[in-house]
Amino acid sequence: MENVKIKVVVFEHPQPEVWGKYCGYCPETQNFQSRGNTIDEVLEVVKHHLYLDLCHRFKYTNLQNLGWEITENSIKVPIFADEEAVRLTERSYELKLDKFQILEIYVEVPPAKEFY
Repeated sequence: MENVKIKVVVFEHPQPEVWGKYCGYCPETQNFQSRGNTIDEVLEVVKHHLYLDLCHRFKYTNLQNLGWEITENSIKVPIFADEEAVRLTERSYELKLDKFQILEIYVEVPPAKEFY
């Protein structure tokens, strides 16, 4: 099938003993549970969550509730400006970001899981 592209705002958290060294936020999925000791670990968590959401894209409506347009033949991801992505990250983590990276990742769309 196709790939979907999403943004992840990644930053060093000021409380690494609580949150881990790096944290990330994906505005397209509203995923703020991404944390790890490296940026790659954070990105892998985001990819894993998105992969699971995409597997169940017709069973659960969480992506559609976030503005994703999903049909049998295509997936349209909502687009966030970089400034909005940072603002949402700051709101989610309740802190002001001074240093961060906005990274784009691609996730291959898996076949949808059937209803059980």
